[in-house]
Amino acid sequence: MRIVTLKRWGNFTKRQKVGLMGGVLLACLVIGTLWGVTRGNEPSSLPSQESLPVNAHPEAQVIDFSTEKLKVLPQGEDYFVNYRLQREASRQEAKDMLAPLLNSNVEKTKAETQEKWLQLTHKIEKEEQIENLLKITGIQDAVADLGNNEVAVIVFAPQLNSEEIKLIQDVVLRVTDMPREYIRISYRY
Repeated sequence: MRIVTLKRWGNFTKRQKVGLMGGVLLACLVIGTLWGVTRGNEPSSLPSQESLPVNAHPEAQVIDFSTEKLKVLPQGEDYFVNYRLQREASRQEAKDMLAPLLNSNVEKTKAETQEKWLQLTHKIEKEEQIENLLKITGIQDAVADLGNNEVAVIVFAPQLNSEEIKLIQDVVLRVTDMPREYIRISYRY
């Protein structure tokens, strides 16, 4: 019978210590890999905990995420209703961002914000004037969008003839003084 004696860690040479540690790490790696393969990479059985930002407190407000279902682009009259709703939402968002700056203590910031608010107000007013004037002239529905360098008008119609295009251009010219080459006209039905 053979008796096996174990050495103390201090009695091993540096080379033996490195070899022994490498062997232990290799054994752990093999055991871990086999464990993952046999368990089918199932999630850990440890209890889960919601992750929080680094400096957050557990009683902090939790952000609720929801999904948005995309719909097919609306056709016909629905397009104009949805366009106006989205336009109103983006206008309100712009106003909400500008509103706190109107009360700024910095005069330059306050003056710039007032100018942007005034520009937004004029843009809204001109778009509404164009749309109302087009309805008065007999066009069933239309939306106007004033950009920095152009005006886009979308009309509810199966097609547009040259007289209707000239009428739309004249209305836009009357309200905006924008040259004809910067007026984009399209139709949807």
